[in-house]
Amino acid sequence: KSRALEDIEREARGYVEAGVREITLLGQNVNSYGRDLYGEPRFVDVLDAVDATGIERLRFATSHPKDLTDEVIARFGSLRSLMPALHLPAQSGSDRILAAMNRRYTREHYLGLIAKLRRACPDIALSTDLIVGFPGETEEDFLQTLSLVREVGYGQVFTFIYSKREGTPAAKMADDTPREVIQERFDRLVEAVQEGAWQANQAELGRVVPVLVEGTSKRDAAMLTGKSPKNQTVHAPLPAGLDAAGLVGAVVDVRVDEARTWYLAGTVEGAPRP
Repeated sequence: KSRALEDIEREARGYVEAGVREITLLGQNVNSYGRDLYGEPRFVDVLDAVDATGIERLRFATSHPKDLTDEVIARFGSLRSLMPALHLPAQSGSDRILAAMNRRYTREHYLGLIAKLRRACPDIALSTDLIVGFPGETEEDFLQTLSLVREVGYGQVFTFIYSKREGTPAAKMADDTPREVIQERFDRLVEAVQEGAWQANQAELGRVVPVLVEGTSKRDAAMLTGKSPKNQTVHAPLPAGLDAAGLVGAVVDVRVDEARTWYLAGTVEGAPRP
């Protein structure tokens, strides 16, 4: 069910007045917002309304490609608060498997959305969900998924091996693919994902990124940790004379001097912005 736009705006404004710096709009298919109220998606209105509250950082999850409109895509290039990061689940790179999943879009349509997003925001960071071993998946279907990872260049991918869920149409689909074959495909996908994530993070080397501090590293209380606008985890040593607890919720500029597969690391530059 879609909440009334006025309720969402009121709640967001209350958070901003309380000092909140970042809001994430959540929904099962968040950009399908409004279909039950207005007969068509109107998620772009939610983005505009929350941005107008003055929130510093705005994100949303999770999007369904079938309802990602051109208007929403355009906001990545025009809204002050909308962070340059989007999670857009593909699930598979094979049109045959997408149809079997009833995903209601094709590989071509999905890649068209990616192209539009990069035109609107060339530096956008993309993440996705992918399933290996959906009933009936062939080696060719899997290779289509593997090639999608390499073509898009995701910064992060959540990978899953299909598991039967009773009551779903897929649970009734026959599949004689050996488990070891599915596992071997999954391992190949994970390797490609790791290569792509590492490569995507190399572009951050030498850059100064604003990091919203979430706390300190679980392994080192003298190491700050937080999120970049692209939702990357960033670590940096706590500057001398500063209290870690007092920096939670602050924004610090970090010059990136190390880019690993799943995180960035660097040094704080300038004064924190409480």
